[in-house]
Amino acid sequence: MTGKRVVIVESPTKARTLTAYLGRGFEVHSSKGHVRDLPDKELGVDVKRGFSAKWVVRDRRVVSALKRAVREAAAVYLATDPDREGEAIAFDLLELLGDGARERFARVLLHEITPEAVQRALAEPGQVDLNKVEAQRARRILDRLVGYQVSPLLSLVLAGRRFEGLSAGRVQSVALRFICDRELEIQDFVPLPYWEVQARFPTEPPFSAKLAGKITAPEEVERLRQALAAARFVVEEVVEEEVKRRPPPPFITSTLQQAAASELRMSPRRTMQIAQQLYEGVDVKGERLGLITYMRTDSVRVADSAIKEARALIRDRFGRDYLSPRPRKFRNKRRSQDAHEAIRPSQVTLTPEEVAPHLTPEQAKLYGLIWRRFVATQMADGIWKRVKVTIKAGEQLLKASASRPLFPGFTQVLPVGKLEDEGVELPDGLAPGLELPAPKLEFLEKQTEPPGRYTEAGLIRKLEREGIGRPSTYAQIVTVIQERGYVLRENGALRPTLLGHVVTDFLREHFPETVREDFTARMEEDLDRIQEGEADRLEVLSRFYEWFSKRLERVEQELQEGKKPFRVLSDVRCPNCGAPMEVRVWKGGLYLGCSRYPECKTTRNLPANLKYRYRPGKVELAEALAEADDAPGAPCPNCGTPMQLKHGRYGRFLACPSCRATAPVPSGVTCPKCGQGELVERYSTRRGAFWACNRYPDCRFALPGKPLQSCPECKKGVLYEDPRHGRRCSNPDCPSRSG
Repeated sequence: MTGKRVVIVESPTKARTLTAYLGRGFEVHSSKGHVRDLPDKELGVDVKRGFSAKWVVRDRRVVSALKRAVREAAAVYLATDPDREGEAIAFDLLELLGDGARERFARVLLHEITPEAVQRALAEPGQVDLNKVEAQRARRILDRLVGYQVSPLLSLVLAGRRFEGLSAGRVQSVALRFICDRELEIQDFVPLPYWEVQARFPTEPPFSAKLAGKITAPEEVERLRQALAAARFVVEEVVEEEVKRRPPPPFITSTLQQAAASELRMSPRRTMQIAQQLYEGVDVKGERLGLITYMRTDSVRVADSAIKEARALIRDRFGRDYLSPRPRKFRNKRRSQDAHEAIRPSQVTLTPEEVAPHLTPEQAKLYGLIWRRFVATQMADGIWKRVKVTIKAGEQLLKASASRPLFPGFTQVLPVGKLEDEGVELPDGLAPGLELPAPKLEFLEKQTEPPGRYTEAGLIRKLEREGIGRPSTYAQIVTVIQERGYVLRENGALRPTLLGHVVTDFLREHFPETVREDFTARMEEDLDRIQEGEADRLEVLSRFYEWFSKRLERVEQELQEGKKPFRVLSDVRCPNCGAPMEVRVWKGGLYLGCSRYPECKTTRNLPANLKYRYRPGKVELAEALAEADDAPGAPCPNCGTPMQLKHGRYGRFLACPSCRATAPVPSGVTCPKCGQGELVERYSTRRGAFWACNRYPDCRFALPGKPLQSCPECKKGVLYEDPRHGRRCSNPDCPSRSG
C-alpha cells in the first residue's frame, strides 16, 4: 500500500479545483454523480419484504476506475456534496470500494471550496451519516413507488395503452395542482367595479390626497360627490417619522432562485447550474477558486469568521457609518436544516468588479447578486423621512404622505424598490387647522383584477411556504412539469396546458393525497425526522403504502373490469353518432375520441394552443374548434386542397383529405444553419415533440421548442419557445441570452 491519499467527489469540475489545491500526495477522482440507483426498467422495490430496494451500479466503468484508484491508497476521503444525495453517494462508494478495508475511508464535508476550508475539512474527517442515507433512501423509494406505479395507470386510463411520456411525481403533482387551481380561479373570476376618490389641491407645489378605502356601491359615489363638493378641507394632523428599512437575510436556495428569476431572468434550473459552477471552482487570476458556499441550503446561519470578514470590508470600503451597530444574525425557520450555512461568498474580499473579467456574464451576474446580498446583511439600516398628512372634509378623512431618503445604509450595495410615496412633494407650512383651497375631485372607476399566474419564482415561494420539497428539489420540480408538457411558460408566467388539467384531475380523483399540500408537507417532515434519527424508514414507507396500495388496486380493478375510471368529456359532439367526445392522450399530445368507443371509433385532432375553458371532468372546446376549422389549411403540394392537422403514432402531421398526401407541420421559419431548409415539427420517443430542419440528414439542426422567427438581435439564430427557459435565441452567443 502506497502513501498516496485519494479524494472522491461527484463532479469533474470540483475534482479539477481540488487537484489544484492539494498538489502532490493526493489524487482526486470524480464519481460523476450517483454510482448506484434503482433499476430503470423495473420497480426495484420489494414491498412485501420491508421495502427492500435493488440498487444497481449506473456505470461499471466509473466504479472499476475508482476501485483501481483506491486499491493502494493509504486513505480515501469521500468528499461528495454535504446533503442527503451526497451522503448517499458517499455511502455507496464506501460499500462498493471498501472491500473489507473501510478503516481507510473517511467522510469529508466541503461547505465551501477554498484552500483553507479544504485543508480544514481533511484535518477533521468524520464518518458517513447513516441517518441522512436512510432519509435519502426513503425519499427515492417513495418517489419510485409513486412514479413507477401511477404513471402507467395514467397512460392506461387516458390513452388506453402504456407509453412513456405521462408521469406523476410525488412532489411535482402538488406543484401542478397549484398552477391548475390558480388558472381555474382566473378563468372563473368575475371583475367587480369600485371607485377611488382623489383630491388634487392647487397649492404650491400641488399635491393629492386619497380617501381612505374603496367605494363599491354606485349610489354611494353620487352621495359622496355632493358631500365633498360642499365640504371644507382642513388639515387635521401632520406627523413626521423615520422609516427604517432593514436588509434581508442572506440567500438560501429558494430566495436565490426567486431573486435570480426576478432580477436576472434566470430560470431556477439555470440558477442552480451557475451556482454549482461558482461553488465548485472557476479560474480567477490564474488560480482556481470556489467563489461561494454550498448552494443547497435552507439555513440563514453564517459563520462568525465570515461575518467578521464582511464587517471589516464594510468598514474599510464604506466607513463606520455604514456598518450595523452589532453583528447581525438571522433566525432560521422551523425545521430548517442547519447543516450548511447560508449562500455567501467564500471570500468576501473578492468583489464582483474584481472577479467579473474572469467569469462568464451569467456567472458574474449571479456572483454579484450573492455578494451584494451578503454584504448588505452587515450594513446599517437605510433611513427615510416620511411626512403623513390627514385632511378632514366633513365626515370624511383623506390622507397624503411623502418620503425621502436620509441615509442609504445597506441600499448603497443592495438596491431596493422605492417607497410608494418616495419622490412626492408636499407644500411647506402644512399644520393642523390650516384650511386648504377647494380641490379638484376625481372619482376613478376601476375593476377588481384576477389573481396573477404563478411565475417560477412565485411557485417556489409557494412550495417553500407550504413545506413542500427541499432546496435540492425546487428547480427540478419547476423544470419537470414543463418538460412533461403539463405547463407552459408564457410571458414569464406558468400556464397549465389542457393535459396538465387532465392529469391533475385524474390524481385528484384517484390519488388525492398526492395533490394535497398538507399530506406532501407531512411526508417531507417524516423524511426530516428520519434524517434526525427520530423516525424509522420502514415505518414511514409502510404508513404511506397502506393507503397508496388500496388506491392502486381500485383503479386497476376498474380497468380489468373494462370500466373507465376517469374521463374528461368535451362540449364537442361526435359527427357520426352525436355522443359527446372525450379528451384522450397519445404521444404527441391530445385528441378527441368518441365517448362511445369501441362502438364508435371516431376521432378528431386538437390543434396546438387551442383556447379552452376547463371544468373538472369537462372542457369547452367547440367554439375554438369551429374557429380553427374556418381557418384555411396549407395547400396540398400535390392537388392544392387545404390540408388538415392530424394526430398519429409519431405526433402531429398534415394530411390531405383528397389525395391523402402527408407532410410535417411547418413553422415558416428558415433553418439558421443551412439557410435553405424549413424548420418542421418532428417526434421521437426519446425527445418527444421537437423541431428540425426538413433537409435532414444533410442538415441536422434541431430545437426543443416551436420556432417563432429569425432573431432580430443577433441575425444568426432563431427565436423559439424553449420548454424550460421560455422564449430564447438558438444562438448561444446572442446578447439576449446573457440576461
